[in-house]
Amino acid sequence: MSKPPRRRRAHWLAYLWPGLPHLWISGSLAGLALAVAFTVLLNVLILTTVVWPQWLAPQVQAACGVSVAVLWIAALVETRGELRRLALQRETRQQFAADPDAGLSELSENRRSDALLQLAQRHYLRAEWSDAERVLRTQLKRDAQDADAQLLLADVHRRMGRNADALRRLRRLSTKEEADRWRFEIGREVARLESASEAAQHEEAPRPAA
Repeated sequence: MSKPPRRRRAHWLAYLWPGLPHLWISGSLAGLALAVAFTVLLNVLILTTVVWPQWLAPQVQAACGVSVAVLWIAALVETRGELRRLALQRETRQQFAADPDAGLSELSENRRSDALLQLAQRHYLRAEWSDAERVLRTQLKRDAQDADAQLLLADVHRRMGRNADALRRLRRLSTKEEADRWRFEIGREVARLESASEAAQHEEAPRPAA
């Protein structure tokens, strides 16, 4: 199993600039947009109050000052909540990295499912198919009706070259009410796998002698 990537740590001063923690830690485009917007607004405030105080009316300058303060406070509160969420996610991943069953009793039912699915998705994105399958089977033992886990497991089987297993799982899933929101994706995958299966059978069929 490959080692998890090192977590990027931002300097504590970065947390005082709106959007910068999200940009630094996770490369968030929303964090980039917020950081740029705050920079522009702060620069305008500095220019209109220090460099060219006559550029804008006092009322507009005051509005800019209030906007900067409100944005900074709101971003600080949001960043604090986001960092708590990231810390919780990191703790959950660490609990499940070694053993998906470890610490399950300490989590709520929804958080157990979410943690297992997130771990499986991480393995999937790293092309760790066997690990992803192991985690997904653990989740499906707990909740056999989990359509998200079923669909991801079918895709894992396809990636592993087990098209027949993937096709069987998708066909069973297509009959379940829980999979209604994935109906289009399931139909598309089934059609693609059936086409690949027919092509393989055609290639394997003996050709008549010339």
